[in-house]
Amino acid sequence: TPPDLFRRLDDEFHFDLDAAASTANALCERYCTSALDGLVVDWSSGLEGAVFCNPPYGREIGRWVQKGFEESRKGCTVVM
Repeated sequence: TPPDLFRRLDDEFHFDLDAAASTANALCERYCTSALDGLVVDWSSGLEGAVFCNPPYGREIGRWVQKGFEESRKGCTVVM
């Protein structure tokens, strides 16, 4: 995600979690990696702000969109 785009979105949504990151590219202090699978963890646990998710593209993208939808139904603001 281009830094300027993320910064503008963060100004509006105040992200607390990057749900699909690595230690090298995480955009939030809290983030999920392949080891801490963002498809499995509860995104809303301890959440103060919104969730940012730039999902990995490929065969799994539908699972990420479904997860974002499910988390939004729990009250999370999810930006993908």
